[in-house]
Amino acid sequence: MDQSEKLKLRQEKLAKWKKQKQEQSQQQPPPQQAKDGSLANERLKRLEAWKKKKEKEKEKQVHQIKKNAPDQSQSSTSKSKKKTRNSKKRSAFGLSDDESNDELPIPKIFKPNDDEVEQEVSTNETGDIESDSDPLEEYIQQLNKRNNGQSTAISIPIEEDGSDTPSSVEEDEESDDDNNFGEFSSLNKNKKRIKPIDYSQVSDLIVLNKSLYREPNELSMMSEKEVGELRMSMDNIKVYGKDCPKPVTKWSQLGLSSDIMELITEELQFVTLTPIQSQAIPAIMLGRDVIGISKTGSGKTIAFLLPLVRQIKAQPPLRPGETGPIGLILTPTRELAVQIQEEMLKFSKGSNISSICCVGGSELKQQIAQVKKGVDVIVATPGRFIDLMTLNSGHLLSPTRISFVVMDEADRLFDLGFGPQVKQIMGCIRPDKQCVLFSATFPTKLKKFASHTLNDPIQISINSKSLINDNIEQRVQIFDEEHVKFEFLLKKLSDRFILHQDEDEKTIIFVSSQQLCDLLYDELLLNGITTFAIHAGKPSAERLQNLQKFKDTPNGILICTEVLSRGLNVPEVSLVIVYNAAKTVAQYVHTVGRTGRGINNGVALTFLMVDELASAYILVKCMKEKELSSLPMEVYQKLKEMNDEFSKGLKTGKYRLIQGFGGKGLEHLDELNESKHSQELREYSAEQNDEDDTQQEDRTLTKLEYVRGKKEEGNNVTYYAHININDLPQLARWEATKTETISSIKQETGCNFENKGRFYPEGHAPQSDADEPKLTLIVESNNETDISLALELLEVKVKEGVHKMAIKDMQSGKYRI
Repeated sequence: MDQSEKLKLRQEKLAKWKKQKQEQSQQQPPPQQAKDGSLANERLKRLEAWKKKKEKEKEKQVHQIKKNAPDQSQSSTSKSKKKTRNSKKRSAFGLSDDESNDELPIPKIFKPNDDEVEQEVSTNETGDIESDSDPLEEYIQQLNKRNNGQSTAISIPIEEDGSDTPSSVEEDEESDDDNNFGEFSSLNKNKKRIKPIDYSQVSDLIVLNKSLYREPNELSMMSEKEVGELRMSMDNIKVYGKDCPKPVTKWSQLGLSSDIMELITEELQFVTLTPIQSQAIPAIMLGRDVIGISKTGSGKTIAFLLPLVRQIKAQPPLRPGETGPIGLILTPTRELAVQIQEEMLKFSKGSNISSICCVGGSELKQQIAQVKKGVDVIVATPGRFIDLMTLNSGHLLSPTRISFVVMDEADRLFDLGFGPQVKQIMGCIRPDKQCVLFSATFPTKLKKFASHTLNDPIQISINSKSLINDNIEQRVQIFDEEHVKFEFLLKKLSDRFILHQDEDEKTIIFVSSQQLCDLLYDELLLNGITTFAIHAGKPSAERLQNLQKFKDTPNGILICTEVLSRGLNVPEVSLVIVYNAAKTVAQYVHTVGRTGRGINNGVALTFLMVDELASAYILVKCMKEKELSSLPMEVYQKLKEMNDEFSKGLKTGKYRLIQGFGGKGLEHLDELNESKHSQELREYSAEQNDEDDTQQEDRTLTKLEYVRGKKEEGNNVTYYAHININDLPQLARWEATKTETISSIKQETGCNFENKGRFYPEGHAPQSDADEPKLTLIVESNNETDISLALELLEVKVKEGVHKMAIKDMQSGKYRI
């Protein structure tokens, strides 16, 4: 069949189809197909114009084909090759079943007045060449099916609105699906897991020598009483655990190398040790696991860096091919990690010890390159360390050499949700590692972690009676409206700049959110006050840059969120403004701790709105009596009213205090304020001096009064002791019954403790059997020896309380010669 016969056949089919359409158009379409029929009629009109033009083009193409018949074979060959290359493309037209595949190729078909469709038809030309199927016939068949109520997709787009073709839409949808899948996959990848290591199968583990401290003779000769008095003089150091070494008083007692001693005394000019350093350094150098609880700015960083450097020097160096590290320091924030790395570089200067800071937001490629060379110490946030541990299927970094692990600001690690990551990291490190944990508070979740992870630890608590540094002056200002608070801030900063224009007195303003941080920055800038803003929403590089500018600018002002409430050490900060009052005790402690660093003095000023009752309650509990009494009368009265309202709400359940980081909390502060109040009553009482002298003598002779016995119930025998704590002096009673004392004695002896009765002041007693008995501490155990040991330990605590009262009375000047 030649081309002219084919054309004639098509024309007959077209005429037949037109006649059929005319008959159908006379019939009313069903209601459900009215819309489809209207659309089809509209398309038919366009099709008529298109077909006329096609017929003319076909006649020209047929004439051209006959003229170029000798070149037909070559054309077929080239088109056959083109067909092979594009066989996977979508076909704009279907295939006709009644036509042979060996007929001549169909001429190229163009859609009139539509460039986009023309391009699509051109790209699908090869689909036409695959067979001799008639695209017009295929289109008519599909249109017939559509008019007969069958939903059939039309392959050729004839709308002239230039809309996307189905293929392009499908490709876009597939692309979106791929993107969604990629995001889902990336989320799954973030949940990285460190491969566990069976250390029983590791044969080349290096034997650790963790005991690197020898007690000097001048300390070994001290009696237990002398050691107790020494710890009391060092901010009342409290130690829990067995065989804790005695605190050192001089750097020379630690047996440090000459270069470290020169660095400490000459370059850093650390003349004396802080309390946490005095007790923690010898304990860590002895190889013990240590928990250090101390307020901010107390020198905890040096307390673990010195033993770490010493242990690394005592171990064999990294072998060729070993990546290390030997020491691992985990921190909750990037800023704290950078600060520790800076201190580490000071102590490793001049030695072969290498260290690296690995935190999120920094260049991972550079960190990987350094790790491959081998590093002795890694200072990292938990997330970035897990990244390093899981790279290259866990073959980049091996934890088998890690023998010294430090968790700084451990309570913050768990408060920020790093608990599972820290546990995962600790689970892959060798079981005979040494762990050191430092924190400002010790919440319950941290206690549970320490009990499962640390091996027979020594707990060291410094200045547990107050978490606010003594050289920080606490102030408060109460406002009714926000704009009044901002105006007061403007005046405060302006006056401060005039007062200290020739000095370097820096200021930090803490706010509650990133949005408020940016807003306050803009408002101060509009009022001519230049500040530096930093919060977790800013890029890491910008945060470090702003922080450095703040340090370098005299009288600089930094606005930030709680991201810097821990670990930031800028000694020149003399004023902290808590623009949004703290909601937890721990948050307040760490916020105001950014000033008064070391031996410097500082001021912490809190801005309080009248409806922030919980914050007022926290301030009353944390502020010293002299600070409260120095407030303006109207401010003090308003603060007291807010505190009283919140206190009543706590009892009725109307209000609830957010626990925050945990720790000793407000119960301890209540006890502390009660003891201070009782002491003031004694100091300012109208009693005569001779009576006071008699009371003082009675205190020194105070002994524990108790009644011992046993109860038998069947075969069970319970031994008990009823201790009269009602008549003990206030501080002695508090020292013997506080939570730390009871917990330590309970852990040591296994006895159970219970309070019974109520407190009766001196000269008062129960009038009848119906009245509650005097305040009594009941101790019970199944072993009589445990009861005896518990009584001995309580006797020691009572003596400590009596000794404290004597010291306080002498310091107050009440007893003079």
